[in-house]
Amino acid sequence: MAKSEEDHFQRLGRLLDLESKAEAKQMVDRAKRLAPEEAERLGNTLIDMVIVEEEAGLGGRVVLTLNKGKREPLLPWTWLDVGTPVILSAGRANKGVWLRGVMCQRNERQVQVAVNQLPDEAEVHSNWRIDQAQDEVAIRRCRAALEQTRTAHRDRLAELREVLLGHRAARFHPLQTPDILNSGLNSAQRDAVAFALSAQDVALIHGPPGTGKTTAVVEVIRQAVRQGAKVLACAPSNMGVDNLLQRLMACDERVVRIGHPARVLPQLRFPS
Repeated sequence: MAKSEEDHFQRLGRLLDLESKAEAKQMVDRAKRLAPEEAERLGNTLIDMVIVEEEAGLGGRVVLTLNKGKREPLLPWTWLDVGTPVILSAGRANKGVWLRGVMCQRNERQVQVAVNQLPDEAEVHSNWRIDQAQDEVAIRRCRAALEQTRTAHRDRLAELREVLLGHRAARFHPLQTPDILNSGLNSAQRDAVAFALSAQDVALIHGPPGTGKTTAVVEVIRQAVRQGAKVLACAPSNMGVDNLLQRLMACDERVVRIGHPARVLPQLRFPS
């Protein structure tokens, strides 16, 4: 591997570590500095929460339903939303029982949090605090992906690394005009689909918001499947993946959504 490549991935790893440490420090400092009521007012915490229901969730997880007590008053405004990683701790101060989880539902009176398991000692606590947490799983996966890409040797990943770092030009088949499945595509979208399908390594469809990039990508996926390919569609956010999923389902395509159940839109977990 060239030294410049090694420096590139080491730099990305260092920046990822710096970002992770800064986020963790920010959360710790905020917890130390703020009284529970103030932390809740700023939207990063919910205090005095009571577990009112436990049920089995997808993937072997336990889904906890929490509210503010028997009268179920309205919850305060909060940044904590579906898909947010959180920490549940017993009482206003951490009493040694804490759980990592992900927010999977929220309405004006209660929230649901998916946790891997509920320890026996958790049942003796009647009061819980929910704090926004750092997404450590995502950070570990980023580190692993960087290392895997950096050390790849004589395989497809190594070839793609060479292309993406600009050490080798991307390859393309001669352009061919496919039989477009979505008759609503305009000429620019049709050109983008043909260009993407001609790529042997990588292709970039670029455009400002609202120009129909996602519509073009859906067409590329459908065309690739009809050519016998298996397609893994990814996006920077769960919402982006859900958007693709909804559009492909609307076209009656067979799709499988992979990810934490709590971060998938409710209507896509058990589609009708």
